[in-house]
Amino acid sequence: MTVKEMTGVSRRGFIASSLALGAAGLALRGHPALAQVSTEGGRLRARLYADISNLDPAFWTSGSDALVMECIFAFAMQFETGTSEFNALPLALKALNVIDDTHIGFELNEGILYSGEYGEMTAEDAKFSWERIADPAVQSPYAADWAQLDHVEVTGRYSGTIVLKSPFAPLFTTTLPATSGIILPKAAIEAAGGQFSTEPPVTSGPYRIREWQPRTRVVLEKNPDFKLFDVVFDELVLIPIEDPKTAELGFEAGDLDHAQTSISSIPRFAAAAPNGGRFDEFTALNYYWLGMNEANADLTDQKVRRAIQHGIARDAVVEAAYLGAASPAAGIIAPGLAGHRAENTYNYDPDLARSLLAEAGVPDLNVTLSIQQTAEDLAAAQIIQALLADIGVTVQIDQYESGSFWSLGIEADGDQWKSLQLFLFSFTMQPDPSWATAWFTSEQVGVWNWQRFSNEEFDRLNQEASTELDTEKRGAMYIRMQELMEESGDFVFLTFEPIGTLTAAGVMPAMRPDGWPILSRFTKA
Repeated sequence: MTVKEMTGVSRRGFIASSLALGAAGLALRGHPALAQVSTEGGRLRARLYADISNLDPAFWTSGSDALVMECIFAFAMQFETGTSEFNALPLALKALNVIDDTHIGFELNEGILYSGEYGEMTAEDAKFSWERIADPAVQSPYAADWAQLDHVEVTGRYSGTIVLKSPFAPLFTTTLPATSGIILPKAAIEAAGGQFSTEPPVTSGPYRIREWQPRTRVVLEKNPDFKLFDVVFDELVLIPIEDPKTAELGFEAGDLDHAQTSISSIPRFAAAAPNGGRFDEFTALNYYWLGMNEANADLTDQKVRRAIQHGIARDAVVEAAYLGAASPAAGIIAPGLAGHRAENTYNYDPDLARSLLAEAGVPDLNVTLSIQQTAEDLAAAQIIQALLADIGVTVQIDQYESGSFWSLGIEADGDQWKSLQLFLFSFTMQPDPSWATAWFTSEQVGVWNWQRFSNEEFDRLNQEASTELDTEKRGAMYIRMQELMEESGDFVFLTFEPIGTLTAAGVMPAMRPDGWPILSRFTKA
């Protein structure tokens, strides 16, 4: 994949509470979220893989949050849809001017209106919003998106200059085109007490929230004040469905107009999409791995963690989970991005695994493997359970609904992180390698770094790579960082998840190259 610059300028999704709409054999017919809802009257019904939990650009927690945020806020830049390359174009921004490596001039479109009494978007709002995320006092988990920001100079009502401390490679790929580029007014954030969660004090995007029924549906209505592009559907009905198999059945029953499928179903839908609809497959950036909490008393010995690594045949796990629709991965940076790794530094070796356990003085080990309630996670977990039993490790599989799962390793949510041992994890991505590695720094321990992996060389390289503009040098840094992750014993890299989507007849989807839907740009076919 190539990344273009400027007027063709070209990091993750975490899940909070969500709704499993029933057993895999149930469709969605009759669910209250779908009552009297269809594409008739300009309504579009789409799946969220989890309910919303935080819509604040400085504190959002899930891919579902980001999907809704892209509907209710005017992003500074937005990725072009229907292309094979990542090409981000100005949206709320009218123009960008790279003065030099550390000074980027910008101009906003005039007439972008906030809801309520907050008036028009200005350069002062951009200064406040971007400096807010970068401010250490705010403690935003997304501060790395603005890691090199020194300050923003306001030069006019709609114009200013982004002043960086050092060159910053991700600025045009994963900062300005993503949630950290969202511009909100200072008065609205202050009125909300400095931050907000599911009730935004202000909106500025193509849609606004009309209704939210927790764990049931989010209904968005067209914002009449939005003028940056034409919006076709008057209403978006977004339904949290945790299990993709359930979403597939809902689509086949005619109850959804757009849904991401399970990976294991990709071959079936590629052969024939239901109901005259369309199926699309994308090369996603999402990465899937087995993590180990090295702070847990049973896993503090690196030899034990390395034994678990050598006891897992990655190809068998991926085949069981995805039925041939995915291939094993050697890292967390996807093909096409600088730093993609072609080979692992270890391989499946059960004899070596048993030897390492013996050296560690652990003849019998009992561990828990925490997963979400999805068919893919369960299939992967069962293979891992069988493989580790072969080396003398007994695995208990613990399944969680996503709201509970995504609090297991976060220290702010209690002490449950201390008992966390093995877990299956998937992070969504933005098209820059920094978005793969940012979550495994020492600063992220207890936040998104559930492995408690902490390595000085990794932290240093992570910082240096973001300021390196030479792609080859950058790539070498990211490869070394993945080697350090694997050497720790904390990670078993499994796969990059392909994405399949179903879209109803009569609807034209608007998709990024990685399969991310930009719902506000969907049209009628």
